[in-house]
Amino acid sequence: MLDKSWVNFCRTDPAYENGATKFVNEVTAGLRGSKMVICPCSVCRNVDRHLGSEVVYHLVTRGMDEDYKTRRDWYHHGEVNSGDAVESKVKQWNDEVLGLYRAAEYLDEELAIKGSKGSLVDYAHGEEQDKEEDEFLAKLADAETPLYPSCAKHSKLSAIVTLYRIKTKNGWSDKSFNDLLESLPAMLPEDNVLHTSMYDVKKFLKSFDMGYQKIHACINDCCLFRKKYKKLDVYPKCKASRWKTNMHTGQIKIGVP
Repeated sequence: MLDKSWVNFCRTDPAYENGATKFVNEVTAGLRGSKMVICPCSVCRNVDRHLGSEVVYHLVTRGMDEDYKTRRDWYHHGEVNSGDAVESKVKQWNDEVLGLYRAAEYLDEELAIKGSKGSLVDYAHGEEQDKEEDEFLAKLADAETPLYPSCAKHSKLSAIVTLYRIKTKNGWSDKSFNDLLESLPAMLPEDNVLHTSMYDVKKFLKSFDMGYQKIHACINDCCLFRKKYKKLDVYPKCKASRWKTNMHTGQIKIGVP
């Protein structure tokens, strides 16, 4: 069992850094030669991998992800409480994609359905659940494929999530992101599994319930049209129209953001 007492110390306390260093060293020792450690800091959140020294630096400067910090088992780093491999995989995936994937419900449903034909219904329901779990594990295996055969830092999923995070954070258009996806594979080793279009990325993320919600935003970056601004037609701060304006006639196209 890994020592977890240090995570509750103040990050300025030398005992915290010593505990983080010991934790990383123990995890690294169990990696069978690989030096890349899954980083559980509040930013990487068990998606990105780094050298041990960088993981320690992240933990000291950023702190550990709160959800992972309070878990009994740190399954990303070798600890598994339950002997049920399927259940542990589901829980691992649910955290790894920052709570966006909800496939754990497959295992949360009751296995028994009471009724006049209880045994037959139970059997049919069990078969259906087995099929769902098989489909989930197939998607899991595909998503955990290394970005290319010798890549130790990124899986197919982590690469896509990282790129999509950059797109969203910097306000890239779908077209610019699509152009990037078309260009990147030529810069990577030949056997890479990176998707080459925005359409394929959206389809891939949607298969894990990682969809997105479109929210209208001010053309001048004043605010988002959500909550109390959801039904407004004019931005409350700069008074710009919410809707697109025809460049030639000046006519406002209601319904076209």
